[in-house]
Amino acid sequence: MQEKTKNILLVVLVVGLVSMTVAYAALSTTLTISSSAKVNNTKWDIQITDFTEVSGQNNNVSGSSEATVKPGYSTSGTTITGVEVTFKKPGDVAKFSFNLKNLGDIDAKLTGFTLGEPAANTKVTKTVKCGSPTKVLPVVEDAGMNLAKTTGTIPCEMTLTLANDATIPTDAATSVTIPDTSFVYGQN
Repeated sequence: MQEKTKNILLVVLVVGLVSMTVAYAALSTTLTISSSAKVNNTKWDIQITDFTEVSGQNNNVSGSSEATVKPGYSTSGTTITGVEVTFKKPGDVAKFSFNLKNLGDIDAKLTGFTLGEPAANTKVTKTVKCGSPTKVLPVVEDAGMNLAKTTGTIPCEMTLTLANDATIPTDAATSVTIPDTSFVYGQN
């Protein structure tokens, strides 16, 4: 009987040793997980492009406007600066066309703008229209003013008009510098 007990004990020890070996091997295995991620470079680039003077008209008389635009106006990013117009007679109109363009690769949404109104005593009004169909600003919460990445372009027009009741001495002119116009875009 003693030998039988020894054999059972020996079998139990062998099974225990094998079990411990398997358990040690299972628990000591190193689990390695590796991965990589790539972030593409994105570019935020909303610009005013193709800013040009368009022939104006006169609201009082037939024919074209005698308003002249001083060279030196410019655009930088989403801002138009340095627009100075000389009006020669009441009703003269100066017009500009431009595009708001998304040259980046992130969709953009119009979140605000500054129209830069002329001083009240100049009797000059400023109108900015954008989009297709055309919307007279201020329009902010409008999907028509959003710019899709890389392809988004919104055509715009800025009109400066000297009031019909403005008084300009004979053989004189009135020169008006228009404050900056700017557009603010955020991520759509």
